[in-house]
Amino acid sequence: MKTGKEDKFRLLRRILVSYNDFKQAVDISSYILKAKFHRDYPKKDRHILQALNCAMVIAYARPFSGNRGSKTMLPALPERFLSGFSPDERALHKVVMKDRNEVLAHSDHSAWRLRLSVVRSSGRRPMLVPLHQDVRAPLDEKHTRMFKEMAHKLMDAVSAERCVLEKELVDVLPKLSPEDGRVTGDEQAMQYGGWL
Repeated sequence: MKTGKEDKFRLLRRILVSYNDFKQAVDISSYILKAKFHRDYPKKDRHILQALNCAMVIAYARPFSGNRGSKTMLPALPERFLSGFSPDERALHKVVMKDRNEVLAHSDHSAWRLRLSVVRSSGRRPMLVPLHQDVRAPLDEKHTRMFKEMAHKLMDAVSAERCVLEKELVDVLPKLSPEDGRVTGDEQAMQYGGWL
């Protein structure tokens, strides 16, 4: 049976990992904007922008994906972390999560909107033509800027929550010696710290 402290440590772990995920999303979106990849899209650097967009979205979405499976998996970041978003930011969050879940990290048939048809012309064999939605189309520049700000807001939100949880939990964690690098504590402290 889980205790309240165990749940708080799981949330703290999620927050610590999430900060780095959001930082990666900020760094990638910043790079996209600085390099001005949108300027000549799709004629120039199309694959680079698509790949960076995919990496940016997956990094951002990781904390919300809710790892299921073993008990060592981190829980999803609670929805309350989105409370500082404007309606436009919430709408973009939904688009980003949908893109992650249906086309970037998975291949969902309905997202592709795959339609099959055949071109027939005299003297030639029929040719199958698969038509589909451009599932690799990246966020445009305006939405990449908004995305970057959203990831920054989430970094700030998880950082603030970390400070609150640290104050409450720091005294039950094992101690790390700066002199010899040894970690010591009772069994419960070692478990909370992830050492056992």
